[in-house]
Amino acid sequence: MNALRGIAAILVAVLHFHFFLGPVAFNDIVSLIDKFYLMVDMFFILSGFIMCYVYESTFNQVIFKINYKEFLISRLARIYPLHVFTLCAELLIFITIICFNKFDVLPPTHQHLYRLDAIPIQLTFLQTVGIYNFDTWNAPAWSLSAEWWAYILFPFLFVIFKKLGYKKWIVGFIVAILGWFAIEFCLSSLEPFMQHPLKPNKRTLDVNWYFGTLRGIIGFIADMSVWQLFVKSKFKNTLGDGWALFVLAILIICSMYFGWYDTFTVFLFTIFILSSAYGSFSIDIFYSWKVFEKLGKWSFSIYIWHMIIIHLIKLYFLLKSTSIETFRVHKLLKPIKEAYPIELLLLGFLLVTCFVGWLSFRFIEIPTRQWINNKYGKKQQSL
Repeated sequence: MNALRGIAAILVAVLHFHFFLGPVAFNDIVSLIDKFYLMVDMFFILSGFIMCYVYESTFNQVIFKINYKEFLISRLARIYPLHVFTLCAELLIFITIICFNKFDVLPPTHQHLYRLDAIPIQLTFLQTVGIYNFDTWNAPAWSLSAEWWAYILFPFLFVIFKKLGYKKWIVGFIVAILGWFAIEFCLSSLEPFMQHPLKPNKRTLDVNWYFGTLRGIIGFIADMSVWQLFVKSKFKNTLGDGWALFVLAILIICSMYFGWYDTFTVFLFTIFILSSAYGSFSIDIFYSWKVFEKLGKWSFSIYIWHMIIIHLIKLYFLLKSTSIETFRVHKLLKPIKEAYPIELLLLGFLLVTCFVGWLSFRFIEIPTRQWINNKYGKKQQSL
């Protein structure tokens, strides 16, 4: 299951390379890459499922204060240290920009990223409650905010689901589908972007700075239902098969490629995760590949650091620019793209990102998590 996290993290990195440094594809393939923002929903759904597995006995029918405290400490130890480290990295980039008098060269969206008054918002996980109308600092960290508030609600939601009983698994799916539907068809058109006018016809689950928290909570709810199906082995004979997983993967790719509704795509994610959890001989062999195991372990570090690497690349070109007009990364990269295939540049970017992810996992993520858990809480199983 961790392998899915690694794959999702890589696809998000590909999306941002394509958007900020690429493009890595043209024509119809672009429509597929543009949908990789849905990999964040894969993260949310996977987190909900894995936490149901880890904490089932902890939050069986009741929530004790000590268990809740230990749970939150463990969750905070999982995401907060790297969040702070990457925020500090962005601060160093910002200081470099200021020292070289390049801040005025940045376009408005880039200047907005480095809002000093947004630092307290970042540190308190309030990026997704509508305070600002665009991402600030390390943009992917918005999902940490959404996940943190989902963590806070998770034990209470889990107890409710347990009391409903496994036979009422459909309740969670209905709530999740209605939630996704509300975001895609109602709320997404209400999320502002800087000073641009709202788009009444906007239809997407790609909401971050206003409705991102709701998006994360709905993902958790969806996979609580998946967990119920998994525990009771419902549909195992149908879904616990390599061919079923393959068909689901094709459906997901088609849904993103042809631009079907995001709600349908993320619903397919839940079934795909259930099929993966059931496993089979062929499914288990696929997920046991060493490269997937490693990517799964490094997935959080890959996800949280990849934008910093992109910002460092953009910083290099910024220092060579004299005005907003000359600071056009796509234009400045053109000679490099002509000398080397874009696929090779993307591969190099992903290799560097994975290397940084490994370093971060080994020397930051694990030590800080263990230190916080040992000092302030009970050591929990790593997720």
